[in-house]
Amino acid sequence: MSSNPKINIASYRVLNTLACLFEKDMEMNEIVNELEKRLGGSFNNFVVSKYVHTCKCCGIDIQKVDGKYSLVGVPFVEKLSENESYLINDLRTNADDMKTPGASKLINKLIGKLHLPMCKASNGLKSSENFRLIKLFDKACTAQSDVDFIYRNGDVKRCSPVQVKLDDNDNLVFNAVFDDGPKEVNPYDLADVRLTDNKVRKIKVVSSEVIYELKGKLAQRYQLREHEQLIKKKPNGNLVISNKYEDREKLLRRLMRYDSLCRVMKPDNCADCMKNLIKDTLANYS
Repeated sequence: MSSNPKINIASYRVLNTLACLFEKDMEMNEIVNELEKRLGGSFNNFVVSKYVHTCKCCGIDIQKVDGKYSLVGVPFVEKLSENESYLINDLRTNADDMKTPGASKLINKLIGKLHLPMCKASNGLKSSENFRLIKLFDKACTAQSDVDFIYRNGDVKRCSPVQVKLDDNDNLVFNAVFDDGPKEVNPYDLADVRLTDNKVRKIKVVSSEVIYELKGKLAQRYQLREHEQLIKKKPNGNLVISNKYEDREKLLRRLMRYDSLCRVMKPDNCADCMKNLIKDTLANYS
């Protein structure tokens, strides 16, 4: 009797399809080519679309964005405990120290697909991140694709996404253009965001992400804001943080208060703006 375990071929192909989408967003023909490379044999769009549909039936959130299938979220992480969230964040923090080639990149890609209600690092950092609707809206902004807002009362309204931003009360809102003009929408008023293939755009999307490094005692005591994400904790204790949604000028003025304990890393033009703000401030005392 053979000692080799039996494998359900169809199930194995479905899991490989899911593995492809864990790695990156793909067009249907790209998934077909990747499965042929991994498994051998011949595949076609009709068969592979059934594999994708099977994943969806299992509760895996796969959506088509700008012609590519995108893995938005998986159901087995929606009820993570606080300690489990801490463990995942520790894994991400230490991934860069792993010697296995590609391990860090693969781990960070995997964690990027998860729906984490919160994360906390060893120094007490805490932040909400990766909310499903925010991720979907961000993807639509990047793809320059219209979306349907499905409100909790059942209304459906199509709009062109502009950006996720902070309102005057520091709450995250969706900035979008509707038929009757631009509006800010609270994501908690929505039951879902449905992506479309409609490429009509009214406003060009510009990335507002700012990446900065915090040092010394500031890094030790710093508490992440709801709209900030910890990218990396360095061996020397420094923190690299991403901020996508805060008003650029307001953010830079806040960072300027941190003096030499903060360094703006990206984008380059943002670092130049920071230097000019500092020069203008020093000029007041010359």
